[in-house]
Amino acid sequence: MKENAFFTPQEAREIGLEFEEPTPIACRWCGKPLTPLGTELLGQVRWLMSEPCGCQGEVAERERAERAQRAEHEKNVADKVFASGVTRKFANARTSIPEIGDFLLEFDRCGGNGLYISGIVGSGKTHAASALARALVYEGHSVVLTNTLAMLDSIQATYGRDGSQSVGVGRFTGCDLLILDDIGKESGNGWALTTMFQVINSRYEDMRPIVVTSQYTLPVLTKRMGRAGEKESAEAIASRLYEMCDIVTLPDIDYRKSKGKPWLSGA
Repeated sequence: MKENAFFTPQEAREIGLEFEEPTPIACRWCGKPLTPLGTELLGQVRWLMSEPCGCQGEVAERERAERAQRAEHEKNVADKVFASGVTRKFANARTSIPEIGDFLLEFDRCGGNGLYISGIVGSGKTHAASALARALVYEGHSVVLTNTLAMLDSIQATYGRDGSQSVGVGRFTGCDLLILDDIGKESGNGWALTTMFQVINSRYEDMRPIVVTSQYTLPVLTKRMGRAGEKESAEAIASRLYEMCDIVTLPDIDYRKSKGKPWLSGA
């Protein structure tokens, strides 16, 4: 007897299965009689469906349903892209930066390795970060794309809800990929750096990757973060980023001024 299969009435008779005669079924588009299909349950065939007709009407309806399903899927993914932090300006971002392409190909085997993307203002950092986020969301990964100012504000807004900031921090430590865009703009005060260290160190210890963009190289960023006297916290953050991230340096071109297209030029 066939396992986990459908039977036609003729096949059921040949095997000797019991069944009630199925109700005649006709194609809703062309009227052609269709062969019922059933499955065996407790020794008796239960009729569930019919064989496809294959007529033009049925094919057209199936194609319409498939288009609608694809459109619904695309909408759901687009919603997840926006929810990840990609803004409408970069909703269709793409990039040809080789290091990002390699990172995406190896993401499931990255072992916590990430990227540190530096470049001058307007060099395409946010565009590249958004393209990276979009690609991973489309692959089903959880991504949070934010800047450090927004991240710190979000964490601070959770104060008083459970007596700690763990709820706010969890969003940034638990996702498959955290992208911190334009790091270096935040205040260098003790709370800001301590909170940033908490997020980055958690991902470091859990071997979860992080992608960082900044207009500052890592040595310059270290000095900038420690400008308010928090040198040890700044160095601790930078040390982990050195270990976690491959360095990507974009060309010194401000595409906003040049009206260029960084996704075509690789920036």
